[in-house]
Amino acid sequence: MTKKLDIEKFRKLLLKEKEQILADRRTSAQNHSEDGIELSDYDNHPADAASETFEKTREYALDANFRQILESIDEALRKIDEGTYGICDRCGEPINVERLKAIPYATLCIQCQESIERR
Repeated sequence: MTKKLDIEKFRKLLLKEKEQILADRRTSAQNHSEDGIELSDYDNHPADAASETFEKTREYALDANFRQILESIDEALRKIDEGTYGICDRCGEPINVERLKAIPYATLCIQCQESIERR
């Protein structure tokens, strides 16, 4: 487990990452909205329609990823409040501090994560 001082550091890191993701989502939504206006001024060519479909699919995938990370961040913040942050959900052992620095919303220690990925 991490020290009390480290917990606040991770809380700030998680909140900062959450703010950044929300800002990125707003920017992405604004850009997508502006692109839609530009495209509607032109005749619909099949290649344009394919490009637009690709962009929409990409935007949906990015948005789903943003939502998943935001949920993970909220879960990590809840664990901080409960005093269980930094504990592996699978084996109950402490998650390495370096792993938490890299992925502050990690719920599994590296050994458990690798075990799952090998399946």
